[in-house]
Amino acid sequence: MSIERKVPSRFATLGARPPSFWIKFVAILVAATYLAWLSFINAVANTTWERSPDTALYYVPDHPLALSRKADELFAQRQDPATLAKVEAMAKQSLRGGALNPVAIRLLGYVADARGDTKKARDLMLLSQKVSRRDLGTQLWLIEDAVARNDKRAALNHYDIAMRATPSSFPILFPTLTGALGDPDVRIALAPIVRQAPVWLPAYLGDAINGIENPANLADVLVKAGRLPDEENYRNISNALLGQLAAKNKFPAFRQYYLSLKGGNKAAFQSASLTRATVNLAHPAAGWQAIENVGVGGVFSQPDAGGRFSLAAFAGSGERGEVMRKLLFLEPGSYRFQAQYAALDAVSDAEIRWDMQCITPAGNVGKWFAATSVRAGDFAHMQDFTVGSDCRTQLLILQAAGGSSQLGAKFTLRSVDVVPK
Repeated sequence: MSIERKVPSRFATLGARPPSFWIKFVAILVAATYLAWLSFINAVANTTWERSPDTALYYVPDHPLALSRKADELFAQRQDPATLAKVEAMAKQSLRGGALNPVAIRLLGYVADARGDTKKARDLMLLSQKVSRRDLGTQLWLIEDAVARNDKRAALNHYDIAMRATPSSFPILFPTLTGALGDPDVRIALAPIVRQAPVWLPAYLGDAINGIENPANLADVLVKAGRLPDEENYRNISNALLGQLAAKNKFPAFRQYYLSLKGGNKAAFQSASLTRATVNLAHPAAGWQAIENVGVGGVFSQPDAGGRFSLAAFAGSGERGEVMRKLLFLEPGSYRFQAQYAALDAVSDAEIRWDMQCITPAGNVGKWFAATSVRAGDFAHMQDFTVGSDCRTQLLILQAAGGSSQLGAKFTLRSVDVVPK
């Protein structure tokens, strides 16, 4: 008895295929495999060219971006004739594979510059910029070229382009730009750019305020540019700059910059009264500034119908410290200081003290001080004084001491004024 083996129909069908079918099948399989390999190596090259151009070039030797990246690395390492020739060849090969490659164009400009052909280098750099404004190397070269030609406006224009396009330029360009503000021509040329409030401006101003040697130069740019946008971050920047101007005794610039700001009021500089012109200002450095201490302090009231404030002050037992202070710009002449207070309880050895100081380049010089004890009910005191031409900026300070009472001392400053006699 014989047993016949039945072949599955699908295999029988394949076995019946003509040779041409198998030739086509193998060709398609090889082509698909080849395309898959090309896709794989290009994917590897496209993901590694920037951080590892050698890897990208291993898989795709003519990858345009990897070639320009590798050439950029070679140029950074050395600029001897052999290296320049190699960089030039790689840049040209990169352009053959991708004509719109600003890095490759810039590298050809570097090579021309290294060989002494500045005109050709400049033309290539300007072409690179036309292709893309985001290449930092191109903008740095154009900045240096403009500086060498003493074209400050062009240099600042390239600063602007670089900082708008590439935040990675900030650590490189911010310190250099800040250092250049000592040049009046740079300040004049920078003002129109600042007026446009470019995206890099808040970051730059924050960096410059913290690092600039003479903040008056920065204030001059901002005055020339006009008011910054009325936004919270810019108000914070303005306050930080005012603080630096005061800390470095740049009071003419302080005064000029404050008056250029929205809400800037000349009365803030010439009045010590507790009014809307001096209390709770949007820019506190120009008004009364409360000082934060643990055991001594004060809180302003809400303004009354006439727009006047009072100050509820306190000093703990055995505590002494500053309650508040204010800058003044009194003109030379004779003045009378007067203050009015109220207290529920007397504290015989508690003290309210006012100090008037002249701010000079050499340091603060005491002009006068006046002290009174804390008495129950209403009380006041006054002080006559003169301001000379050698004391154009003054600082008025309120201090308090709590005495030996277990509860310390509390009083209300109802008013304070400095008026011409």
